[in-house]
Amino acid sequence: MQVTVFDQRRNILGEGPTATGAKNQQIQWVDIMGKLVRTRHLITGEISEYQTAEHVGFAIPRKNGGDVIGTASGPHLRDADGTLHKLPTRVDADGFSATQIVRWNDGKISPAGDLFLGTMGYKFENNAAALYQMRGDGKHLRRIFGDVTISNGLDWTPDGKTMFYIDTTLQRVDRLDVVERDVINRRPFINFPESMGMPDGMSVDANGNLWVAFWTGSAVRCFDGENGKQLDEVSCPTPRITSCVFAGENLDQLIITSAREESEVGEPKESGMTFIATPGVRGQKTTLFEA
Repeated sequence: MQVTVFDQRRNILGEGPTATGAKNQQIQWVDIMGKLVRTRHLITGEISEYQTAEHVGFAIPRKNGGDVIGTASGPHLRDADGTLHKLPTRVDADGFSATQIVRWNDGKISPAGDLFLGTMGYKFENNAAALYQMRGDGKHLRRIFGDVTISNGLDWTPDGKTMFYIDTTLQRVDRLDVVERDVINRRPFINFPESMGMPDGMSVDANGNLWVAFWTGSAVRCFDGENGKQLDEVSCPTPRITSCVFAGENLDQLIITSAREESEVGEPKESGMTFIATPGVRGQKTTLFEA
């Protein structure tokens, strides 16, 4: 399965795509290192973007407009007019300042409306990061577990009973049980060979199968949500594939983000662009943040 270019703007580190608005046609993603939040309409092609003051790990639309954004010292609520409202931080949740310099990386809203968000060290320090959970009211942030190196992709099964989670350097997807709003019983689910690249962001489709983006793997690959067997592959023209989301009226389009090397030596011309594919399955809607 091949992709076509959806948006030609080249991101340094494109990540965290969402599909919201009427008929899931407003696509939004971040350029983490470019300090940008970008959008493109699936049908009209209309584009927009705004700058952030710091590196931004995620930007997820809110129910009443604006975004919740994972800026390095945040997170923040950002109103549609650009006004920022600070939310509880890692210091509030941990009770101490990080011993390493870390930033927010991937984040996603659970079916119950909570924001799950993780960190990573700027120098990829082993076990310096953690996964956190913020209640939908934006008033409470708690640390779920630490000893993470690169907190990355996460998503839930359609019934909301299982959460999948990636710490990239472990080369695997973990599975957790959802009990009310909590996630428990983390255990390995799929182990990936290094030849596939490194697992990055992901999205779970309406059948409960996982679509995982592979950094240096030039692909998004689909895996059975029950047994972990590979079912499909979307081949991409650039190596650093970072994440994906289902979009469109029928949620049958797959939007794929990518990254590029800042030096660009030997980089494919499409590196950092955002792609689109038709995977032959339907996905799940992007959940908005309540606060």
